[in-house]
Amino acid sequence: MAAFLLLAAVLAVAPASPASVPSPAEAELQLRAINHRFADAYRASDPAYVDALTDHDFLLTDTDGAWLERDAFLATVRGPAPFADVACDAVQVRLFGDVAVLHGVFHGRSGAGAAAHVRYSVVYAWRDGHWRLVGAQNTSIRDAEPASSAASTGPVIEHPWAGQDPTGDDIVVLTTLNEQYVQAFRDADVAWYDAHLAADYQVVFGDGSVHDRAGALADFAKPYFAEGIADFPLDKVRVRRFGDVALVHAENAYTLKDGRKGVNRYTDIWAKRNGRWWCVAAHITVHKAPSH
Repeated sequence: MAAFLLLAAVLAVAPASPASVPSPAEAELQLRAINHRFADAYRASDPAYVDALTDHDFLLTDTDGAWLERDAFLATVRGPAPFADVACDAVQVRLFGDVAVLHGVFHGRSGAGAAAHVRYSVVYAWRDGHWRLVGAQNTSIRDAEPASSAASTGPVIEHPWAGQDPTGDDIVVLTTLNEQYVQAFRDADVAWYDAHLAADYQVVFGDGSVHDRAGALADFAKPYFAEGIADFPLDKVRVRRFGDVALVHAENAYTLKDGRKGVNRYTDIWAKRNGRWWCVAAHITVHKAPSH
C-alpha cells in the first residue's frame, strides 16, 4: 500500500516567531490543520511539496511492515492518488515540547470501491520554524470498524518491580530499556511494564486495535510467550533521538510452538520526564503473518 497517510504533513504553517516553538494551544491547532489538510493533499498529489516538507531523517513503517526512508517514501507518493474519497477520524495530538505525535485513523475508498482503514502514528519535530515530518507507522485495521480497548482498571500488581534502570548515555539507556521491554513480554512481567509505561501510554497492536495503559497492562500480564511462542528474538534495533523524545524501531522475527514463523515490526516512543525515560506509545505492524 502506498504510504498515503503521510501526505498530511505537507501543510506548512508559518509561526508568529520562526525561532520559537508554538504554545501548546497554537501547536495543536497547527497540527490538526496539517492532519486535516491530508484529504485535499492526498486527492491532489503534490510530490514536490511532500519532498519539501519531509525531513532528511524521515522513516516510515508502512502497512506491509516495510521500512521506507525518505527517498523510498517519496517514490511512493508520485503519480495519481489511488483514493477518490478519504477521511481521518479519532485524531489525537500529543505534545512533547518541540516534538509532536499524532494518532488517528485513515479511511479511504478508491474509484472502484476498494476500501482501506488504517491506524497511524505520525511524529513531527519543530525545525527551522516549521513542523517537519520525521517518522510514522501505519497498521491496517483488521476489522471494518476501528477496534479499541480501554480497561477501567489494570491487573493487580502484587509485587512492584524491584530492578534498577540503566544509567549513562541516553542511547545506551534506551537500547537497554528496549531489551528489557521485550524480555518483559517473554516473562509476562507486568510489574516491569507498570514501572515503565507512562500514565498516557497507548499501544496499537498488529490487528490495528488500540489500547490504553490499563488495557495494555492487562494484555501484557497474559503468558503469551510461555503458552504459544518458541522463540521471540529482538533484531534490527534503531534508536533515533529528538531531544527529550526517542523513537525505537525494531523487529521480532518469532517462531510459534506449532512451527509457524512470523515477523512484527514496531516503533516505541519514549519521552524523558524529570530525568527518566518513560514509554508513551508503541505501534506494531505485521511484516509477515505466521506461516510454515
